[in-house]
Amino acid sequence: MTSLTIKTIDFSKDGAGSQKIELASGLEIESAKSVAYVVRWQLARKRAGSAKTKTMAEISGTTAKPYKQKGTGNARQGSKRSVQFVGGRTCHGPVPRSFDFSMPKKIVKKALADVLRLKLKESKITTFSNFGSEIKTSKIKLVLEKNKFSSTLIIHGGDNEALVKSVKNLKNVKALDSKAINVYDILSFENIMVDSAVFESKILGALV
Repeated sequence: MTSLTIKTIDFSKDGAGSQKIELASGLEIESAKSVAYVVRWQLARKRAGSAKTKTMAEISGTTAKPYKQKGTGNARQGSKRSVQFVGGRTCHGPVPRSFDFSMPKKIVKKALADVLRLKLKESKITTFSNFGSEIKTSKIKLVLEKNKFSSTLIIHGGDNEALVKSVKNLKNVKALDSKAINVYDILSFENIMVDSAVFESKILGALV
């Protein structure tokens, strides 16, 4: 059993407190290799894979032979659009493709648990509540500056549109629906702020 103290922020009271939580497991990372593997998988899925070079059929130009087959002393040529001529096709060039590859759900789950343990161990996870329904960028900015959060991922319950719009113009701040929680985003930000309504189910629940 591991005991932790988590900082809590109440937007309605403009103050911070703390709460103690008990973890059934420790905070040691089980497999850094699986974390790296999942990050590589996520980045691969983001790649557009739209690079493409033109084939012979797609290049504009004459279809006539550059010169006659015999008698010139040069190698025989069939088209000015061939790869050896300037403006011709590209040999073995890229074509549209998907860089995605399969990833076992167990590995993704293990990697997510590991990065959350790391953030908890470093005391980089904070809970918040009572943001309200008013779109107020200055409200969040003040809290981040007060707590010296330079890079922050805010995980919300998915039903707080005011919060999402309030962080749009803030640098190094991102609002993420708790349903979309992932390894890459957690590692990309120094601090994590989690809505207290989803903290137990999405954060502590992922450690099981």
